[in-house]
Amino acid sequence: MQFQLAGLASGFDWRVMIDQLMEIERIPQARLREDQSENTDKKDSLQRVDTKLQALKTSVSGFNDGVLYNSKAVTLSDETLGIIASAGTSAQEGSYNIDVTQLATSSKRNGNTDVGGTIGSADTLISSLNLSTEITEGTFFINGQEITIQETDTLQDVFDGISIATSGVVSASYDEIADKVTLTSSSGELELGGSSDSSNFLAALKLEQIEMVSSGGGSTSVSSSSTLGVVDLNSSIASSGIGGGSPISGSGTITINGVAISFDADSESMNALMTRVNESAANVTMTYDSSADQFRIVNNSTGALEMPVIDSDNGLMAELGLDGYATVGQDLRFSIDGGATLSSRSNVISESDHGIQSLDITISEIGSQTIGISRDSEALSEQINSFIATFNDIQDYILEETKVTVEETEVTRGNLAGNREISQLDSQLRSLAFRQIEGLGGDIFRLEHIGIDFISGTSKLEIKDASKLESALAANLDKLEDLFTGDIDGDGDTSESFTARMDEFIENFTADGGILDTQINTLTEQNSDIDSQIEEMERRLEFTRQALEASFIAMEEAQSNIQQQANALAGLSLPQPQ
Repeated sequence: MQFQLAGLASGFDWRVMIDQLMEIERIPQARLREDQSENTDKKDSLQRVDTKLQALKTSVSGFNDGVLYNSKAVTLSDETLGIIASAGTSAQEGSYNIDVTQLATSSKRNGNTDVGGTIGSADTLISSLNLSTEITEGTFFINGQEITIQETDTLQDVFDGISIATSGVVSASYDEIADKVTLTSSSGELELGGSSDSSNFLAALKLEQIEMVSSGGGSTSVSSSSTLGVVDLNSSIASSGIGGGSPISGSGTITINGVAISFDADSESMNALMTRVNESAANVTMTYDSSADQFRIVNNSTGALEMPVIDSDNGLMAELGLDGYATVGQDLRFSIDGGATLSSRSNVISESDHGIQSLDITISEIGSQTIGISRDSEALSEQINSFIATFNDIQDYILEETKVTVEETEVTRGNLAGNREISQLDSQLRSLAFRQIEGLGGDIFRLEHIGIDFISGTSKLEIKDASKLESALAANLDKLEDLFTGDIDGDGDTSESFTARMDEFIENFTADGGILDTQINTLTEQNSDIDSQIEEMERRLEFTRQALEASFIAMEEAQSNIQQQANALAGLSLPQPQ
């Protein structure tokens, strides 16, 4: 029988003793876990070294970009003039003057004005009037009298309100044929609007203030400054107001710049047709100006292009006034360095237009501009500074992770202290950066010659002589290209260059099977072995625990049996002596 509580028979809590014995037996496991934790820290540090070396490799590879050594900077004689330029890497250094006498413009067609129908009638709700500007609710003033307007009012309701407010002095009417509203004052006094107007009624109907005439000056009137009705772009073309009493109906096909575009006037709106035109290969933009009640078509490309239009059988283009002659655009006209006048369809010109290699000029204004092209070393300067920062970052990290610090009796070791390969990496990178490029002639064959050297007492780089670097960037970009990426021995590769030797070293150090990879894998395997050892220790401890528990349980059972027998004997009645 197994007791649930230890020591019931013996009075000895042997389970606590077993737990304590197990803890003592686990002491070697604690040491192993400490070793495992140290291995993990070392592995993390090695992976950080790998990451920083990869960053250095990427930075070094930046020197391979040929643009760094051939970038061109552009200067302009007049920064405010709308003639700007950009130069490619193959642009020739020098100064060029461009004189622009005419801008390229687009061909366009301006249709008839007032192509829409009327706004409706006097009985039409103001919310339904076919106006370019929707009338808002609120109040407005005429001759100082307030008139209130609501969207449920008809136009005639508002006219009546004007008459009532002015005691019949001012009357209003709408002429459906002229498509205009007229206000008439019998007294001669006609003052439109007030500072507290909250409705745009007068502006929406194009009723503008005339010179005010004092009372007694006779009858005075004012009418809408132009027709009021506009095209309803969302209704079908047939019901949009185009064509007035003879609306456009049926299907048709228009042709613009040789591209056929079909439509159905009975089921499609002008908005739908304009979208179809603008998205077609005709390369034009068709728009509608509600203020002028006019359609327009503009070529998307500039230049003297005819932009022909062929009307549909139902005469839509003729009704819109877009079937006549186009206003043909102009070509750009310019000259370079006082030479012959040249032309271009576009206001953006390149080598094929002006003959200057790898130079693009964008023009938005007539005038004369002198364009200077020179070598641009800014990008290379930024690349050099980026390399120095990345190089110093890995050197700082190596120093931090390999150092040993002693403060009184306390010794602190970096995660990679004692790692010979990592400690040597510092000096190896220093040597690679400092070493000259064999076979490279001239006066620039190591970083020192362009003002870059090591910070005293460290393995970190700095620009020690800025004037040397500035001089090299200003006058020796070709030499810098040879230093960083040149084919020194002419064998078709750049293995002798600064970039190539740095790249090769880092690649070997970080490659699969390389120094870092081998060390990381070794630490991973060691941690795996420790896991196996701990697992085996736990298996043995469990076996030992079970054996101890079985022994103590047997002891408890024996003691329990003895106690039971003693109790039984104590309960027997022995015969009393006579």
